[in-house]
Amino acid sequence: MTEKTHHDAIREYGYKIGPAEVNTNTDPADYYLEDEKGNRTKITNNEALQYIANVKMGDPAGGINTYDNYTKLFTILGIRPKFW
Repeated sequence: MTEKTHHDAIREYGYKIGPAEVNTNTDPADYYLEDEKGNRTKITNNEALQYIANVKMGDPAGGINTYDNYTKLFTILGIRPKFW
């Protein structure tokens, strides 16, 4: 069985996470949630922003469990799976 990835978490929760357009004058970067209709909401929860800063959300080397990272972030933000 293949291990779940962030793509699975996005399907299960109905949201994806992304950095806002990069602005070199802001640090840390702004992050948003985007729903299935393309509506974006800026993440302002300090615990969530600290989590993003300390955990690699992407998987460039293939060694990061992005599914767990996404689901933990959704939990911090109080978001439940769509089929809960």
